[in-house]
Amino acid sequence: MTIESRGKYGMPAFLSIVFVLSGAAGLIYESIWTRYLGLFVGHGAYAQIIVLTIFLGGMSAGAYIVGRVSERLRDPLAAYAFVELAIGLIGFVFHDIFVFATNAAYDHLFPSLAGAPHSLVIVKWTIAGLLILPQSILLGATFPLMSAGVIRIVPRKPGRVLSELYFANSIGGAAGVLIAGFWLLGLGGLPLTLDAAATTNFVVFILALGAARYRTKDAVTVPVSHGEEPESPDAAERFSPSIARLLLIVAFGTAVASFIYEISWIRMLSLLLGSATHSFELMLSAFILGLALGARGVRSRADNFRDPIRSLGMIQLAMGLAALATIPLYLAGFHWAAALISALKPNDVGYDIFTFARYIACLVVMLPSTFCAGMTLPLITRMLMRRGDGERAIGTVYAANTLGSIVGVVLAALVLLPLVGLKALLVEGAVVDMALGVILLRVSGGNVQRNRQLAYLAGFGMVLVSIASLTFNHFDHVLLSSGVYRYGTIPDSALRKVIFYRDGRTSTVTVGMSPADSFSWIATNGKPDASVERAWMYPVPNAPLRTLTGDISTQVLVPVITLAHMPRARLAAVIGEGSGMTSHFLLGSPYLEQAVTIEIEPQMIAGSRLFYPANRRVFDDKRSRFVIDDAKSFFATDARKYDVIISEPSNPWVSGVSGLFTDEFYHRARSYLTPHGVFGQWLHLYEIDDGLVLSVLSAIHHNFKSYVVYATSNQDILIVASNQDELPAPDWGVLKDPGIASDLAGVVPFSVRTLDATRVINRRELAPLLDYYGAPNSDYLPVLDLGAERTRFKRLTASGFGTLRTERFDAVAALFDERKPFDSAEVTTAPEIASMRALAVGAVLRDPNAHVPSDSNGGRDMRDALQYRWWLEATIAKGVAPPDWKRWTSTALRVESDVNGGTAGVADEQFNSSLVSFLARVHAPDQARWTIAFRHALAVWDFKAAAALSDSLTPATLSNDSWILPDEVREGGTVARLKLGDPPGARQFWVKLGPSATRGSDALRSLLLKAYLIDAHRKRHAP
Repeated sequence: MTIESRGKYGMPAFLSIVFVLSGAAGLIYESIWTRYLGLFVGHGAYAQIIVLTIFLGGMSAGAYIVGRVSERLRDPLAAYAFVELAIGLIGFVFHDIFVFATNAAYDHLFPSLAGAPHSLVIVKWTIAGLLILPQSILLGATFPLMSAGVIRIVPRKPGRVLSELYFANSIGGAAGVLIAGFWLLGLGGLPLTLDAAATTNFVVFILALGAARYRTKDAVTVPVSHGEEPESPDAAERFSPSIARLLLIVAFGTAVASFIYEISWIRMLSLLLGSATHSFELMLSAFILGLALGARGVRSRADNFRDPIRSLGMIQLAMGLAALATIPLYLAGFHWAAALISALKPNDVGYDIFTFARYIACLVVMLPSTFCAGMTLPLITRMLMRRGDGERAIGTVYAANTLGSIVGVVLAALVLLPLVGLKALLVEGAVVDMALGVILLRVSGGNVQRNRQLAYLAGFGMVLVSIASLTFNHFDHVLLSSGVYRYGTIPDSALRKVIFYRDGRTSTVTVGMSPADSFSWIATNGKPDASVERAWMYPVPNAPLRTLTGDISTQVLVPVITLAHMPRARLAAVIGEGSGMTSHFLLGSPYLEQAVTIEIEPQMIAGSRLFYPANRRVFDDKRSRFVIDDAKSFFATDARKYDVIISEPSNPWVSGVSGLFTDEFYHRARSYLTPHGVFGQWLHLYEIDDGLVLSVLSAIHHNFKSYVVYATSNQDILIVASNQDELPAPDWGVLKDPGIASDLAGVVPFSVRTLDATRVINRRELAPLLDYYGAPNSDYLPVLDLGAERTRFKRLTASGFGTLRTERFDAVAALFDERKPFDSAEVTTAPEIASMRALAVGAVLRDPNAHVPSDSNGGRDMRDALQYRWWLEATIAKGVAPPDWKRWTSTALRVESDVNGGTAGVADEQFNSSLVSFLARVHAPDQARWTIAFRHALAVWDFKAAAALSDSLTPATLSNDSWILPDEVREGGTVARLKLGDPPGARQFWVKLGPSATRGSDALRSLLLKAYLIDAHRKRHAP
């Protein structure tokens, strides 16, 4: 092959590969910059749109500038290489620049602008623009420069070249989104991901510069007579300036429509596939992949269309029709999604299959339209180039297309979506594309009469299919709000009634009623955020006292417990409206002067009105104020300090929400508190694991001097934190505040003992573990954001926190001398909180005259416990050795746990005496006596006896013949030795019984006890 041939065929292919890398780096930057600026300006709808506007605006400016000057450049390819170098250099220093700039803004600039909110907004967005605008301009220059460079190598096929390069750049972008989201972020967070993109830019710089130098040398050795000159335009392509302007309008308009599609599809697929970060990455990648394949598809034909304007018109019509066809396809997707999720196992393999299936679903919905969209840009650019506009057309068309993207994003997300809803929005985008197609058909070459007839026919068809799409595609609100991606089922419409459904700027909000269960719920994108029993909205006079069950337990206890630590709070803020119950209960305090409820989605507030009058104070009380904003953004612009801040956002697997659970957020949040103020953080234990919960607690641990973790339901916790050295003890007198007392008048009364039972653990008890724990959840290493969706799919539970204080031997209480006495209440206020229910069960078992409550109040547990006790008492009354001592001992241990449930450091001695007397009377085997005695020794904190008995039980434990759980022997014996001042002995015992342990090494109790052993060793050997 000659040098000329290699230059003609080999070099463009090589540069296409280089452009794949460039596209990957570019989309990595876009996704990461969005994360960075979201941290600074917030994740609200306006914030996301303005970030995208800055990025696209810079891209458009860069493309336009290059379009004006590229023909004067001697070597566009070399210029492209140095642009990539500049992007890479900025990429390497961006993180440090961002941290410096934002810290300076928060620490110095923003405080000086307090009281001037408009100036503050301008300054904030100016800083955001300066952070990414230069790189965006450079990125916008890459496509025109590369295209000009390659077209100079192959000037006779501009359509083919442009299509190939657009394909290469887009396919790289589609891959870059996935590589960043699914691999690089987890590997090293945002900084490493930026470094990877910047390194890619350096590789591209070296390869492109080498290619440019090679072409320069080649140009010297190849005779000019052997070079190719561009063809003169055919007659069909010598169109007027007005047609040229129309083509730019089409480039602009089709981008408007494409981003209307993208906004519509992202919201629609969020209802189908979930609104987690990875879902968005899959959708974005699928969208870009469709564009890439469209460019690839038109590659071989771009230079051969007999009437390119008519062909472009047909493509526009096909694009609109394909978009409309996605609506019935999307609605059918709910049923296959339900079938798929139900069939998949909730494990890592199932999650990977689900992720792949989601990507395929995104492609099925998006590919037909995006394939057509990918054909338009190369085709329009090719027509203008062949008309005689030259290389200038590349930048001009790219700039017009990018400007259209900006308009499409703003128009769709901020104006049309909340105004007309999802279905009409998608139809409007299709109408834009089809209308452009009709106009192009009307002005295309050939017979004028035929063009007119074809245009009229296409216009009639456009109106017909648009009306049909609006009329016959029914958006069943029950189906759309089903949360199929979470539950894998389609609810029966007869069992659910949707009474509110709105497509807001950030999410789709639904309020529904479940007649069978007698409660109402509010959901965002199909994910329930709160539910309230209708008895709270419409209480029945003289009805039996209610208990706190389901979500209502958390909605009551979160504000009450937080307020108890600051009972004279004057100013409070609540992040997240939900049902409005949290703000409502805070406003029950007569001392509160104002409660600010910060909500990012206005429709959430509108939907929560349907829970009135249960949340009446948040709407009726003059002290209540709503703020529609991102929480980070609000606090940055508010000069006040708060006595109480409660953060109760949505689940952290929802995109953008995990930023309210980070080290950096808590660092800022603590500065928004008054000296004695408290911060309350809600966190769920369902669909999450202990490691992710610890990553949040680690972030709180690093920022607050004191905190206590409370259980607010069977699967929710509350962390109350303070800047004080010691968190003030809760003043449960807040329950007597007139408003709160009135709200709880129909509820089983709380007692101080049951309220204290909600306490799980505090900073001092977690310090040995969290002082040395792995990286906390951070803005820059988003452990929670990256891991929460997987744990949601696997239906995991952070059982370590849920059971930490509910197992019979409370190791933490024993080590920190937290004695927990009995309680006499036979009915507890929140029976779903295990520690509360255990106290009530124990009260019933100890009182022979106790009344067993109904099942809804925990009565089933009590009846089961009574059955076991009756059986045990019957065997004791016989005075005869049981035939199966192991079974008898197991039952005795269960009854002992029930009798003494929820306590620590105490035991029912009368019950224990009956066991000991019986064992002695019938000459029970040593294993039975040692086991019962060991349990009692742990219960009353007789650590000397517990240590000795653990030695006696060790042989049976190691031989897997223990009559008590091996973990209890291991943990009890270890704690006993620690309390006796023998850390080496405790460590040896812990290691010795390791092979018999059934609890994993990564379980919370295991992690805590290992941390306590290490801490004891450090203290023992401290100088």
